[in-house]
Amino acid sequence: MQPDHVKTRAERFKKEVLKQSKRFNIDPAVAFAIIQTESSFNPKARSHIPAYGLMQLVPKSGARDAYNYVYEKDRMVKGKYLYVPANNIELGCAYISKIRYVYFKNVKDEKSAYYCTISAYNTGPGNVAKALTGKTKLDAAAKKVNSMKSEKVYNILRDKLPYAETRKYLNKVVNRIGYYRSWI
Repeated sequence: MQPDHVKTRAERFKKEVLKQSKRFNIDPAVAFAIIQTESSFNPKARSHIPAYGLMQLVPKSGARDAYNYVYEKDRMVKGKYLYVPANNIELGCAYISKIRYVYFKNVKDEKSAYYCTISAYNTGPGNVAKALTGKTKLDAAAKKVNSMKSEKVYNILRDKLPYAETRKYLNKVVNRIGYYRSWI
């Protein structure tokens, strides 16, 4: 592999990620970090769930939620649709936006909101709320988050999210964000 193979793979999708990040008012570095963590920039990635494409969207949950958010139509898209990088990036960025600006809209601190959003992208908003409060209520979770510094929010999520996979996921994504901020 070449020395900066990650950047080379990311460059292939940079224009679309920047376009959709701007469209949905999300941090493009977060979108890139999620893509790297989810698929290592492989547009044909498929998990056992099954989740598809660059941003590993699940047709019956995240992709459906995002499609509805963008097009105001309840539609379950197929894997074939999600293997198209532009479709996948559009819906993945829309899903990040929906989590941030709908599910965690009451979280005031941007850093804390992104910790919640990144975790929810992997495990769902209810599981994030449960890690924070013991219940799946998003308003209660937002109140709790707003009463803490962002470092404490991160530590609670890192330690108390219900699945080890999500705890590791949050750490990986957060650690990759700085890399993408340096070249966007």
